[in-house]
Amino acid sequence: MKITGKDLIDSSISQQIKNDKGVAPVREGSDNETPSAGAPAKINISAEARYLQKAAELAGRGDDIRAAKVAKIKEQLEQGTYNVDPGEVAKSIARSEVSRLLGKK
Repeated sequence: MKITGKDLIDSSISQQIKNDKGVAPVREGSDNETPSAGAPAKINISAEARYLQKAAELAGRGDDIRAAKVAKIKEQLEQGTYNVDPGEVAKSIARSEVSRLLGKK
């Protein structure tokens, strides 16, 4: 079982958002005229809004992934096949305590 810090997750989400090909940047000098009656409305979404929208989408996906991991672990516990590497647990506890003692969150 590998435990990662929050910073790794945040940078991963940030990178996924930046690599998203479905979002095109707003073009400079775009048409700002008001559409006439009956014409479809056109909106421009800022880069920050697209970033937040993608972050929310990825966060929702993260819940599904986490739920799947929890279900898998529960199943392994019920079957008696769940194994934990005590060395990794000890390393994680030591890292956590060192961070706490150094004043990091």
